[in-house]
Amino acid sequence: MKEWSATSLGAYMDYIQSNFRYGYMYRGLSNVDEYKLMPTVGRYLSDFHNHGKKKGDLVEAENNAFRIFYKEAKAGLDHEPSSYWEWLAIAQHHGLPTRLLDWSYSAAVALFFAVEARGSNDAAVYVLDSNVRFLTTTEEKNSDPLSWHTLVAYLPRHVTPRIRAQSGLFTLHPDPTEPMSDGIVGRVIIPRQYCSVIHHGLNLMGINKKALFPDVDGLSAWLRWMKYDFSK
Repeated sequence: MKEWSATSLGAYMDYIQSNFRYGYMYRGLSNVDEYKLMPTVGRYLSDFHNHGKKKGDLVEAENNAFRIFYKEAKAGLDHEPSSYWEWLAIAQHHGLPTRLLDWSYSAAVALFFAVEARGSNDAAVYVLDSNVRFLTTTEEKNSDPLSWHTLVAYLPRHVTPRIRAQSGLFTLHPDPTEPMSDGIVGRVIIPRQYCSVIHHGLNLMGINKKALFPDVDGLSAWLRWMKYDFSK
């Protein structure tokens, strides 16, 4: 895995343009020292261990939670997902911990998620190999994502406005408790002292909460940052 450090928006984009052609995928993390490339459901393993439970208990809880979501969420959706995979993506979209990990085809969008949060640690953007295998339509139709045994990329056919705005897609992890390493070909570190100015630069380019979360919540978050956040 190659690693660079970027201290400006221009330097970051130069690194990306010089080293990665179209088709690579990016994920931004606001804390390179503490956050790992691990799906949200896997991050609960330490809590389960602290309460005397095992990894199998977490997997069982994940299965039960997803099955309940599948049965009870239909009334709140404007369309019915066509596969368990799409159901899992919808669950992830609405905040249920899953074994999906969010990525973006846009290096700038990933950078936004890396630098927007406060903190004292450096941020980072990871680059995923463009040759990662994608789930086929036939596989999506005939399989259960919670029984899938290999790392695979997944782009739902029904793309939500948020996924579209963020050029988003997912990887599915057969063991969500293990940090991802396969397929990672690069990492760009953004020292914390440069995150704020890069965040401002992205906003000037139109990459902000209002654009990436095209709903009322995104608009409110952007206005809150623009008008009331004096720490920026």
